[in-house]
Amino acid sequence: MPAIEAWFLGGPADGRLAPVEVDAAGTLPQVVLLRQNGFYIGAADHPSHPIEHRYVRDDAQDRPPVYRYAGATDG
Repeated sequence: MPAIEAWFLGGPADGRLAPVEVDAAGTLPQVVLLRQNGFYIGAADHPSHPIEHRYVRDDAQDRPPVYRYAGATDG
């Protein structure tokens, strides 16, 4: 799928320009879910459960497209 670069504001991806896949008609999704997980040194010997962070497209800003943080989902 082709992708368009979009800004992510707020949350763990704050200020990043990242590719977002578009559909066959070239339309950006309204919501993007970014999964995050990792190891915490000394706390456990296995990764924590993944957390999905939700970003919602700001229709008022489209050059470049902007996604604003809308919080973590229950995953």
